[in-house]
Formats: sequence, structure tokens, C-alpha cells
Amino acid sequence: MKLFETIINMKLNRITTSELLSFSRQQGITLSNTEADHIVALLKGKSVNIFEQTERAKLLVQIEKIIGSERAKHIEQLFYSLTGN
Repeated sequence: MKLFETIINMKLNRITTSELLSFSRQQGITLSNTEADHIVALLKGKSVNIFEQTERAKLLVQIEKIIGSERAKHIEQLFYSLTGN
């Protein structure tokens, strides 16, 4: 399980704007280019661990400031589906 977590966290921490936009469309989450740019800048080069509840909650608060609470809830559900907690 640790390998799976490491792969997901590495991808999240290195995601590009175009990858984020593509993934968000697949998940039915609408993001503008500017919003995606801001989220990518937030994640870039950081060691965010979405499997750690405290880190995930802090990240979601920051994402909510960028895209609003309703869409942030969709991302929270997506994180939950990946992490199971």
C-alpha cells in the first residue's frame, strides 16, 4: 500500500496545469486555466501527503480559497476515493 501512496503523492506534487485540467474534466470538476495554474503552484515542489488527514485538510482549505467551497468538496470526495479515509 505504501508504494501506491508514494506514487499518488509524487504525481500530485508534480502535476502540470494541463494534466490537472484534463483530470478535472474526467472527474466532472470545472476549473479555469487560472484556477488550475494557482492549484499547480500550490502543489509544485511540495511534499503534500493526501493520505495524511491533517495535511489533506490544510491543502483543501487552500484549494477552497482558489476555487470555492462547492468545487473543493468535489475534490475532497475525490481525495477520499483515493485514500479511503
